[in-house]
Amino acid sequence: MTDSFSERVITLFETIHPLDRIARAGYVLRGVPEPESIAAHSHFVSLMTLLFVDQYPDQFDRHKALTMAIVHDLAEAKIMDIPMPAADAHFSEAKHAAEQHITEELLGPFGNRFGKYQAELAEGKSPEARLVRGLDKAQMMMKIVMYEREGKGRLAEFWDNPKNFADYGIDCVSDFFDVLCKVTGRGRPE
Repeated sequence: MTDSFSERVITLFETIHPLDRIARAGYVLRGVPEPESIAAHSHFVSLMTLLFVDQYPDQFDRHKALTMAIVHDLAEAKIMDIPMPAADAHFSEAKHAAEQHITEELLGPFGNRFGKYQAELAEGKSPEARLVRGLDKAQMMMKIVMYEREGKGRLAEFWDNPKNFADYGIDCVSDFFDVLCKVTGRGRPE
């Protein structure tokens, strides 16, 4: 017998509940006290996505982009947050495979489109996937600005890594990074 919709929602939220307490590991490693959680990060990426798709409605499928943004880090409820340098150097393929499997496991009971969107996001070929990936980086760099203004952590290295400014070929994300650098008086690394 299949669980009711409400039972499936309860099961999902029991699993993802820790996301509001799992700190973003990159900030922890750099001495930021009480850094944002995965849930807070995902909320801000989703809000940025909403603002960008509203500003550029002819460039992106709103539903697809917002869905990708909302679910992009749900798998971290099970695998935690693996900082980018370590993930890129040692776990990239395994991390993507685990994220795909966990997303399908968590959201499969609600339809297969979530797994398809997760795969599309990882592949990074559609405009929506590239937008969300770029905004994921943009949100991170905006958070760096906020933490620096508060005097929290050792974050200067974020400004030196070109990967932190990956715009994935999306002009509006590139423009955003240029403005963020201008406002902070920092150069965008090559």
